[in-house]
Amino acid sequence: MKKQIFWLASYPKSGNTLLRFILISLFFTKDGIFNFKNSKYISQFENTINIIRNKKIFGSDFENIGNINIFYKYILELQSKDSLGFKEDFIFLKTHSGLFKINENPFTVINNTRGIIYILRDPRDVSISWSKHNGVTIDKSIEFMNNDYSNYMWPSLAKDKNLFTEKTNPRTLMSSWEKNVLSWTSLKWDVPILILKYEDLVYDKLNTVKKIVDFFKNNYNFKFDNLKIKLNNIIKSTEFKILKRYEEKNGFLEATEHNQFFSVGKKNQWKKILSENQIKKIEEKSKELMNKYDYK
Repeated sequence: MKKQIFWLASYPKSGNTLLRFILISLFFTKDGIFNFKNSKYISQFENTINIIRNKKIFGSDFENIGNINIFYKYILELQSKDSLGFKEDFIFLKTHSGLFKINENPFTVINNTRGIIYILRDPRDVSISWSKHNGVTIDKSIEFMNNDYSNYMWPSLAKDKNLFTEKTNPRTLMSSWEKNVLSWTSLKWDVPILILKYEDLVYDKLNTVKKIVDFFKNNYNFKFDNLKIKLNNIIKSTEFKILKRYEEKNGFLEATEHNQFFSVGKKNQWKKILSENQIKKIEEKSKELMNKYDYK
């Protein structure tokens, strides 16, 4: 297989969608102005459309792909150019999967991977956003985030929300926040990787977007026309308040029945919301990694 995928990886509610919008504006527009109509240019690897299009890959096992062990038998086949259905030289794919193996079947391999951008966020804030997104208590959210074996059902990103039954809805292994981050950021592959923080993307967006541009310039010799204009328009058109206002008016595919997708978007919410016991549970699990990325 050819190295064709740029993975945009993260734990959920860590800024992956904002990263995707920035890359869409950078690569797929002339002026850098983000428009929700362009969201199709970078999709999430885990979606039902991808599965239905490639149903033949699974054969009789399709009825049992809700079993994560069976699903991972075929996951690399879903990453071929034919299966992904793109014509260009490369593709960006968003994912919340950890880079793990199940029964020696890996989520992805180096031969599929052209590059990686991993974005992480303070897990104490993630616990709040994940709670709202799924309509569960913060305690349940923390329990899920601390579980090394946590897996999550693929979202049904299609018009027909009933394409899959509980039995045939694939699951992805996210693991704990700590293990998810480590699985991607401690890789020994000879593949360029850029590690970003959600807090920088929101509060120091210009410099962070410049890091993204440099990543593609320095590692892949990509050239960007009208870069100064693009950067200015990217900053303006991907402001959180603009994205939130659009969702309030038009809705957003990745929102859930429990909460709108673009909800608060601020850092350090945990200081006013989490109890001492909740903070302790998160920090005891991930203290070393949190310290590494200055989440103190």
